[in-house]
Amino acid sequence: MQPAPRVLTRRGWSLAGAALGLAVAGRLLGTVELWAVTTAIVLLLATSAIWARSRRYDLVARRTVHPTRLHVGADGRVDLTIANQSDRTTPLLAVTDVFDDGRRAARFVLPPLPSGETARAAYRLPTTRRGRFRVGPLAVSVSDPFGLARRTWTLSAVGDVLVCPQVHDIIAPRQAGGRLVASVETVQARAQAADGEDFLTLREYEVGDDLRRVHWRSTARVGELMIRQDEAQWRARALVVLDARAEAHDARSFETAVEATASVVDRLTRMRRRVEVLASNGQSLGAPTARSGSAVMDRLATVEPGGEDRLAAMLTSFRAHRSAAFIVAVVGSLGPVELDALGALTAHGTVVMVATRPVETPPALIAWSGLVVVDASRTPFPDAWNQAMTRWHLAPPPRSPHSPSPR
Repeated sequence: MQPAPRVLTRRGWSLAGAALGLAVAGRLLGTVELWAVTTAIVLLLATSAIWARSRRYDLVARRTVHPTRLHVGADGRVDLTIANQSDRTTPLLAVTDVFDDGRRAARFVLPPLPSGETARAAYRLPTTRRGRFRVGPLAVSVSDPFGLARRTWTLSAVGDVLVCPQVHDIIAPRQAGGRLVASVETVQARAQAADGEDFLTLREYEVGDDLRRVHWRSTARVGELMIRQDEAQWRARALVVLDARAEAHDARSFETAVEATASVVDRLTRMRRRVEVLASNGQSLGAPTARSGSAVMDRLATVEPGGEDRLAAMLTSFRAHRSAAFIVAVVGSLGPVELDALGALTAHGTVVMVATRPVETPPALIAWSGLVVVDASRTPFPDAWNQAMTRWHLAPPPRSPHSPSPR
């Protein structure tokens, strides 16, 4: 515990100012009574300061954040426990825990705590915006009975809390997987179905899954719809690209883009898809797995617009190496060069473009390019995504212009 400087309270400073005024008046008027009152006030202030300074208690505090990973819009809570390890009961204490570098604070009054006892308290964490925030230090204050002097010391150090972007529950891209053949990549796990068909694993049915992939024998055994996750779909890598160019976004569109990226990554990860997340400056934001996607969410919590513009070059490299069969590009304002690069990728797989700012390109040209477009500039992202996925499932997009014409 590191004690902070001992200071008079506001009441104490007010009384000290009154004593100074009485001293001046006593000097000018030559009144002994005023000097006596001034002396009494000074003695009272000195006694209060000595009393507050002598209050020493062995307190131990612990702070726990629930849940361990916070998201925008979700409920966050901090649980505090304070244990009195002194050999005497504490007086009335004031407890303060600050958040976001002191912009907000939670304040409690701790009643007298007997020796060996533990007190608990909790308060809500604001989750209105994503980012990395500082919590603490936790400070405890004790005042004299007159409230004239206060001694404050800290019990716990400063901690960091990450608030990740909001994750929306969106429809799964049922046809994700595209044209990448299974032989491109390798996988170790393989299961054998009872009817002789090879598949990788079974998972529970999710909205948007193709009912033709239902494994009926396992469904009958467990009583819930089970979907076959075959090797070709598992091995086909998915790429999610976040357009982080500063000139392509305003504040609102960039936050929408980050939420869209987090939601798509969460959905693909829960589908047990192999996913890699990239920013438009070429930086990798991680490759989450079905068991852990936390690293990507942590990076999305602090990502900011800016950096080198490599979006067009990245998209061109994807085409050259055919590195993914399913690509989701979350973009802001898009120029003809980037749009052409995206359209060229449809020759090798499925490309979904999530636009967070109005697209100036004529809709007919976009449809001709073979892109699946999610217009999140005018419609909330989850609604725009679900509507686009429903249209895509019911009526697959037109043939890509980069594909060879049928004879």
